Amino acid sequence: MSRVLDEDDRSLHEQTKSPRLISLRVQQLLGQFDHIISYPSEWPFVILYGPNGVGKTKMLELLSATLALNVGRISRIPFATATYRFDDGSEIHVDSGPVRQLETEAVVAGEASLKTMSISLLRPDAQAITWLPRAMPDESYTRYRRVIEREAPVRRLGRDLWRDMMTMESISSQELMDRYSDLVTGARAPMADPPEELRRFCDDTSVHLIETQRLLTADTMTEYRRVQGHDVRQLPTAVEFGRDLSRRLREALASNSRTTQQLDRTFPRRLLAGRTPTHVTDDLIRRRYGEQNELRSRLAKIAVLELKPDLPLPDRDLKDWERGVLWTYLQDTDEKLATFRALLAKVELLASIVNSRFLYKELQIDLEQGFRFVTSAGHEVSAGSLSSGEQHELVLAYDLLFNVKENSLVLVDEPEISLHVAWQQEFLNDIVRITDLVPLRFIVATHSPQVIHKWWERAIALTPDLDFGPVALNSDPDFGTST
Repeated sequence: MSRVLDEDDRSLHEQTKSPRLISLRVQQLLGQFDHIISYPSEWPFVILYGPNGVGKTKMLELLSATLALNVGRISRIPFATATYRFDDGSEIHVDSGPVRQLETEAVVAGEASLKTMSISLLRPDAQAITWLPRAMPDESYTRYRRVIEREAPVRRLGRDLWRDMMTMESISSQELMDRYSDLVTGARAPMADPPEELRRFCDDTSVHLIETQRLLTADTMTEYRRVQGHDVRQLPTAVEFGRDLSRRLREALASNSRTTQQLDRTFPRRLLAGRTPTHVTDDLIRRRYGEQNELRSRLAKIAVLELKPDLPLPDRDLKDWERGVLWTYLQDTDEKLATFRALLAKVELLASIVNSRFLYKELQIDLEQGFRFVTSAGHEVSAGSLSSGEQHELVLAYDLLFNVKENSLVLVDEPEISLHVAWQQEFLNDIVRITDLVPLRFIVATHSPQVIHKWWERAIALTPDLDFGPVALNSDPDFGTST
């Protein structure tokens, strides 16, 4: 389907310089599905939909694990091959070895599959680079694994399946070693390091996976529950993100303080040495003075400045020496306030998204807590006491605005979880607003027609017989039609 790029698409396309994923193909996913997805490089997002069991989540997990070179997680996913193509002509190809039909078999066989797994990078006019992750003898592998299993904060669930008590995820032994190899002092991971060019390529194509279990995070600094000698406490992610925002606000204040001290120290010298530019008029000074006061008002709402009335300008023509003093002052003030601008834009968008959804309560920014939620009756509600839908809305928006590296490919699994239908319909509109501020691309996996809403031209069905809307099936000329 042809289309004309709008300004938002062109802006995103021009900002991003790292390789952009343009198609992915996975064969024998879950032992039975072949999926082919085309993703035009100028699109900010593409949507995957289909019924339960066709592998939407597994496709996101596999893509994330591949570009993280996390072979433990790859080994847990039943598939035969996966190929990822990028707009610079590069490809990454993963061969898992023997195909397993069921995930339970994949978990048990995950360790053995490493013996035949390969990950290859193919670049135009260059020799293919292939990594065979498993390179150490079985005895060394087993000995190394046992040390980590004993020391890590995990609980055994099966032969090759563990519960990570820090994240409450189920993980294989290999993934356990990927995460906690630093527990073995002086030991070396039982596999060869990836080739440097492969590692660099994957680093340049940053991926951020937002999974369905996103409302809890682990805090190991406080009380509580002991798991094999480790203190673990599960906190609402909304609370943890509030702490993170408080930290960011304090860092911005510290940066502003350093800039202010430097400018104030040199102000007299610059004032005496400088001359007022001829273009500086009374009107220009008054206009910039008003713009700065308006910016101060916005910064006061995010708790980084106190809203104090500035000294009013005299209601008369300014004298030459007054224009000189005020112009130097205004230039310094611009530089001081600039330390807050990037943070201000993100916080204002976060508050706009959240407050357009929440009923009978308002998100306010607080230096100590990060988030404050005040009801229409004036009562304060903690972030952890919000409804699950409200927490999902807050966590998703915050994660995308503050925690994702620019130019990343963001994989969002089931954004509709706990969200009202009206909120689901606004999700992709929010994505567009966020990409206006932060250069990102998205693959969104959903069950919900409400999430897709008006964006059917960017929706891809993972089963050809599924039809609950005006779907545009993409195809890759080399791969064929999506199945």
